[in-house]
Amino acid sequence: MAVENDPNLFSEVFNQRAALLTFFGSLGGSVRAAVLKTTWKEGLRVVFVGGAVSFGVGILAPILMKPWIGDLPNDMAGALGTLTAAAFLTGLVAVTLVERFVEGPTQEDKDD
Repeated sequence: MAVENDPNLFSEVFNQRAALLTFFGSLGGSVRAAVLKTTWKEGLRVVFVGGAVSFGVGILAPILMKPWIGDLPNDMAGALGTLTAAAFLTGLVAVTLVERFVEGPTQEDKDD
């Protein structure tokens, strides 16, 4: 028999914080799609990728966004507001980051 306090992998991964980070990542993706005036199919792809990357990165989003947002005080790095803001920014740039990662270095990058 399972103990009531026994951790459940499913509930540890798919918890309220993960849902919130996914939502804000999707929101960042939707802002990107709206600003670039994409078609609805491309917009759906951008929203999905933004949410999926934000879910996958999770609480590491402030570390991933460190080059753009700078250093955070230790007590703010895990705050829910900081995590959701970083998830939004991650969703905003997720498609670009993933496409660059999958595509690899371009000729312009090799010339630099």
